[in-house]
Amino acid sequence: MGDAPQDEEENAAQGQFPAAFDEASALSNGEASAMLSKIVDKKKADDPAYQPNPLLAKTLEYAERFSGNKTEAVNQQVRQVLEAGGLTTFEVASVANLQPETAEEAKILIPTLEAEDDGMPRYTDESLQELLDEVANYKEA
Repeated sequence: MGDAPQDEEENAAQGQFPAAFDEASALSNGEASAMLSKIVDKKKADDPAYQPNPLLAKTLEYAERFSGNKTEAVNQQVRQVLEAGGLTTFEVASVANLQPETAEEAKILIPTLEAEDDGMPRYTDESLQELLDEVANYKEA
């Protein structure tokens, strides 16, 4: 009876996710919007009378509304910049979605950015700010 014991503890603030997420990739709202739009467009091309189910329609509406980046090219550029900066897939999606303006704000919203690696911070405020500033350039494009 009851729940099975957990082999691992889940803690997103520390970047610990269940094993089911090992092969998953976190998407930004912009990436999710682009992916869902392609699915809906293909289904409409195959069947002009196609209407997405209410859940898909609401999910697409949400992703479009909260997508900070409006084009696939910008979404790809933002992902490349953040991945090149060493962010995890979870951190990339979080930064792209939350669009923090300062390193301090980013570390508050995404606690894993404050993690240490061998006793040293993964990111100084200056290095993280440089990444955020570069991402902000794409937001305005």
